[in-house]
Amino acid sequence: MKVERLTLRNFRNVRESVFFPSPSLNFLVGSNGQGKTSFLEALGFLSTLQSFRDSKAYQVVRWGVESAELACSLSADEIETGNWQTQLRVHFQVTDPEKQKASKTAFINQKPYRSSTQYLSQRFGSFELGLHSIIFNPSDHDLVRGDPATRRAFLNRVISAEDIEYLKVLQKYQRALEQRNALLKTSDKISSEVLFGFTEPLCKYGSILTLKRLEWIHRAEGVLNLIVQKIAPGQPELRMVHLSGWVPLFENLSFNNNDLNSIHFSGQGVLPSLELLERAFWGKVSTLEAAERRTGHSLVGPHRDDWTFMLGKQTLRGHGSQGEVRSALLALKLSEIELFRYKTKHRPLFLLDDFSSELDRDRRSFLLRFLMESDLQTFVTTTEDSSFIGKRFLVSNGVIEEGMHGDRRTDRVERG
Repeated sequence: MKVERLTLRNFRNVRESVFFPSPSLNFLVGSNGQGKTSFLEALGFLSTLQSFRDSKAYQVVRWGVESAELACSLSADEIETGNWQTQLRVHFQVTDPEKQKASKTAFINQKPYRSSTQYLSQRFGSFELGLHSIIFNPSDHDLVRGDPATRRAFLNRVISAEDIEYLKVLQKYQRALEQRNALLKTSDKISSEVLFGFTEPLCKYGSILTLKRLEWIHRAEGVLNLIVQKIAPGQPELRMVHLSGWVPLFENLSFNNNDLNSIHFSGQGVLPSLELLERAFWGKVSTLEAAERRTGHSLVGPHRDDWTFMLGKQTLRGHGSQGEVRSALLALKLSEIELFRYKTKHRPLFLLDDFSSELDRDRRSFLLRFLMESDLQTFVTTTEDSSFIGKRFLVSNGVIEEGMHGDRRTDRVERG
């Protein structure tokens, strides 16, 4: 699968631009604030119906207009069979300017989808609808030094991309959590029988989510450290570990939030059974019932869990250098690509935002070698106007133009 054509209309600061990317490496070059990232964000929206900038639908509509639209054409590439083409489109419509609200509707070959679950489920089992993007950008540093909600959102996003059942269970868990919290907040005297009825689905869906998270982390173990050793040979072993106050301790895989200082690795982690997780969930809920009644919140579950990087026997967050953090994040993104490809048989788009500032010379050299040797369609934004090996586009004031290596002349791609 490859993107043949991408169109932006009234999206961010882009009035109208169309460009035809290379099936391999594409560099979007320009000064800061010119709209380079908007093209990456557009590809992200078309693949997930969400912004990696965490922007709402109203925020992406160009100021002063009522609607915006993104569209792309997908087609088979050289390793795929068949001669097909798929049209994807996302339409944004401002519904309430005063309250800054807008709706979005997605289309696959003109068929509308308002539900992100229905839209995303179309990619499974079909090359023709298999668009997915993986982004590496400055905000990824929050995966190391940010709050737990950011890391939970990362796991939710990457697992949902390759497992539609995870997305469906996540929605059921969130609904059960909201209902249980509402009950805890509004009822002065909740009978144990009533509370049990709301706790049961929370434990059921929460245990499934947690098992799938542990499975993904376990799979990541097989590639994460191999990749980081290629990026930075000799760096201490890199691992991801799950952190929880209720999941049983599993060596190399899951630890109590308070036990990080005493971790010692020896051997491979072992995945728990779903039944074991459910028993552990119920047991912890029972011990915290009185506290939950006092606070009006559900105090246990995957909505409060976390994960972290371990560098050797220490946490990357507290002990890693800036270079080690960058190596870990780059290795994580490349691992994400490999895991997605293995599970779905699709090749994702690789989006790299702010390439020139996020990576030092050695890591940039490694990544460029990786990209040149890979079969991924990649989009890179950078402020450096260098002779990259790949197709080069210049972006200025929301307009994209195809550049020529070693020459300041450009050919207008298409402008509205």
